[in-house]
Amino acid sequence: MTEAVEGKRTRKGQIAHDRILECALRLFGSQGYEETTMRDIAEAAGYSPGLAYRYFARKEEMVLLLYHRLAEDLEVQTRLLPTDSLAERFQAVVTRHFALIAPYRDTFSSLFGTALNPHSEAGVFGKSTADIRCQCREIYLRVIQGAKDAPHASQQADLATIFYGAHLALVLFWLIDQSSNTARTQRLLVLLHHMLKLVQPLLWLPPVAQLLTQLAAILGPLLGDERYQEADSQSDE
Repeated sequence: MTEAVEGKRTRKGQIAHDRILECALRLFGSQGYEETTMRDIAEAAGYSPGLAYRYFARKEEMVLLLYHRLAEDLEVQTRLLPTDSLAERFQAVVTRHFALIAPYRDTFSSLFGTALNPHSEAGVFGKSTADIRCQCREIYLRVIQGAKDAPHASQQADLATIFYGAHLALVLFWLIDQSSNTARTQRLLVLLHHMLKLVQPLLWLPPVAQLLTQLAAILGPLLGDERYQEADSQSDE
């Protein structure tokens, strides 16, 4: 088989793969994740169920691929952030993430229960998404390190965990926000921006640093902070 034929077949396969994924995400949003079958997806994409199964063994694989792609896109966007204050960089990365996930709002709404189920393969706190949580937390670590008013290096890891937790809370609020153009979410983000500007000078104070460490230790096992994941597993033994 020539390289030209192989390349053509690869491109054709990629087109089919992407079309199946696109149709699946659209159907999840329009008729519900649980209600959508692989047969429905194949029919909407114009392919046989057998071909759909060739690319995706189950629906969870499609959701995981969406998570991975969005995390990769956010990482690229984060690397483009200018050097600025901690508050500005936090607001900027959340704003960019909202722009990335906005086309999939209906899809994520349909995944609400599944995404919050830690036992689901497509759960955002499950084992299958552990690498994505680690990646997103690392994104926030770079956001903090690139700030012109970044806290002391010893605090940055804990703050990255807390920022990532705040990020997920904002996404959850955004999903349930029924205000016009999610205006309440935008107001909440602006409020957090102002609050962060106020408390940033206090981060270096030992009592505040200790509180942040305690909070990070609580959130860490859920949010990809490997330091606290190890400590949590040891405490369970």
